[in-house]
Amino acid sequence: MPALSRELLKEIRRIEIVTRRLVNQQMAGQYHSVFKGQGMSFDEVRQYALGDDPRRIDWNVTARTGDPYVKTFVEERELTVLIVVDMSGSMAFGTQGDSKRRVAARLAAMMAFSAIKNGDRVGLVAFADSVERYTPPQKGRKHVLRIIDEILSFDPVGSGTNLREALEFVGRVTRRKSVVLLISDFLDSDYERALHVTARRHDLIPMTVVDPAERVLPDLGLVMFEDAESGRLIAFDTGSASVRAGYQAHQIEQQDDRDEDFRRYGVSPIEVRTDARDYAAPLVNYFRIRSKRS
Repeated sequence: MPALSRELLKEIRRIEIVTRRLVNQQMAGQYHSVFKGQGMSFDEVRQYALGDDPRRIDWNVTARTGDPYVKTFVEERELTVLIVVDMSGSMAFGTQGDSKRRVAARLAAMMAFSAIKNGDRVGLVAFADSVERYTPPQKGRKHVLRIIDEILSFDPVGSGTNLREALEFVGRVTRRKSVVLLISDFLDSDYERALHVTARRHDLIPMTVVDPAERVLPDLGLVMFEDAESGRLIAFDTGSASVRAGYQAHQIEQQDDRDEDFRRYGVSPIEVRTDARDYAAPLVNYFRIRSKRS
């Protein structure tokens, strides 16, 4: 077995161990309470007991037996969770030990293991300039490991980001309301309408993965930067305080605009940094807040 394959398998196994422990210890019960089923379905008829809702009395059975009986219902629990992951060139970036794509794989694993623990199905959409891979939703541990493998090992044809096409693809393959976890650095534009449509039809959770070097330029003098998606070279005089301040202000403005779009369409974004010691904490906190609201 090639060394790279052994390394990849080792990383997949490490992610499985860590994320399953987090799911069992920190997210137990929260996923279930946050993501409700699609409704209630009839389960059985049983004899009336003190405290039962009289509106659930089955009058046909009651008339036939002479004793009051009530209908019982169970939640239609099974959900579809679609993990939509940005595989563009910028997601390979990372200055703090982990690339944004590796962090994305860990976050996807955490969500996927939470889903299968609750009997839900999980699928994957991998995209760059266009949607390059679709793994239909299924259940089971082996399926989750396959998803992690695909995120870590997938070599996209394109290098750019097309969030609009990815979201429109979700609308075509998932008609029934689903949980859509969108993991990206959101270095794109002209996707607002698709975001709005997806948020209206599905339970959309945007997760922004950022590297600290993208927010604040270090003082390194005159540096040539290469755009990971377009290949374009850009010269920056990072030794200039005004250049560094202008860059930071531009990044903050982009983030504010993106967060405003999220708020406008009623979705709550989650931000995860590549230098975070506990990459799962933002997702765990998100579940806790939503669980309390539920």
